[in-house]
Amino acid sequence: MNTLKYKGYIGSVAYSEPDKVFFGKIEGIDGLVNYEGESVSELTNAFHEAVEDYLAFCEGEGVKPEKSYSGSFNVRISPDTHRSIARLASEAGVSINSFVKDALAKAVEKPFIGTSALVDGYCAPARPAASLRESSPLDGENAKLVLDIPSCEIPFAKQLFARLGWKVE
Repeated sequence: MNTLKYKGYIGSVAYSEPDKVFFGKIEGIDGLVNYEGESVSELTNAFHEAVEDYLAFCEGEGVKPEKSYSGSFNVRISPDTHRSIARLASEAGVSINSFVKDALAKAVEKPFIGTSALVDGYCAPARPAASLRESSPLDGENAKLVLDIPSCEIPFAKQLFARLGWKVE
């Protein structure tokens, strides 16, 4: 989905072919604020103006401009994923709720690297921790090491390699 960003707010972007106009709304607020324009430039300016008007309205009314959230939501996942989460949570000695909260907090803090990365300490590698293959001795000083590392261990490996002064490609 295409979006616009201004002053910490996100705006959606859509196009109506019959009307030949771009349009959108400010996302993540309790109200409904729309904007439109016949070009990307007009749409961007309309979005900025909509945000400014919304902020002025909120200040005038004494209301918080941020959307209120309850802190609770439902997520539909496959039974296999549910089973895997339950197993990993049990192995980590935490509840499923705590496991998922930690995983989501980590994802927001630092997006995942790789598809099997969950939360530091909660990843169960699907293959051996690492295998080492040396490059050809003909490479001389530019020799390379190729490591196969489970994606959940990549952040740790990158930190280690940086401390060793190794270049990571």
